Amino acid sequence: MLERLQFLRRVTKYPVVYQVTKATTRLLGQDSSIRRRHTLETVQGRLLGVHFYLEANDWPATFALDHEEKITVFRGVGCPLNVLPHRGGKPYLREHFVFWLPDFRIGIAMIDQPGPGEFVRLRVFLRQFLPVLRGCPRELLDLFIVTADQRRRFAYQKLLQRSRAILKLGVGPLLRRIKPYGVQPPVPTIAEAIWPKTDKYDALADLGDDSDDLRDDDSGHKSVVRLIGE
Repeated sequence: MLERLQFLRRVTKYPVVYQVTKATTRLLGQDSSIRRRHTLETVQGRLLGVHFYLEANDWPATFALDHEEKITVFRGVGCPLNVLPHRGGKPYLREHFVFWLPDFRIGIAMIDQPGPGEFVRLRVFLRQFLPVLRGCPRELLDLFIVTADQRRRFAYQKLLQRSRAILKLGVGPLLRRIKPYGVQPPVPTIAEAIWPKTDKYDALADLGDDSDDLRDDDSGHKSVVRLIGE
């Protein structure tokens, strides 16, 4: 029914993946990249995010999905908010999973994307969240790098242990709290996306959204997860 009413549209042939439409975001009163076209790699990464979310719920992990709720998690444990990533002068956690672990510690997860670029993604993630890891009291925080298979997990583990550029960030004493994590297979693989026609404005906006995935600066970067965003 939601597809017939044009609140959802199908964007892949197999597996079946739906995306919210402009009509949905208008009802919410704000524009959002969740309704725009994205690269196949970005869509694949978001499927991995959903896969991780469902798997981690069985640990059980308790997820903070609302952005203000995420910030409240850190405020509640006495973590200085100035160590969180910021955008526009305010704490910004929309692009990552934040969750309580079974032992009442906190986890922050970055979702991997297929293809090359592990080093850049890892460096951006660490530059964003190493200050949080150091600033959170009583070692309450762990960082997770979520991958679709063990090969990717080993690639990130190798970077953490051997990359001089990564080690220069000061990860040495914190390595046990930075955890590459391979989800249980299989993660659905998308062979082809089927997008409706788009206007010029949307096309440019979509390219901007996905190009931010690997932006290595202090303002942060767009990750692949929109299950956790608005």
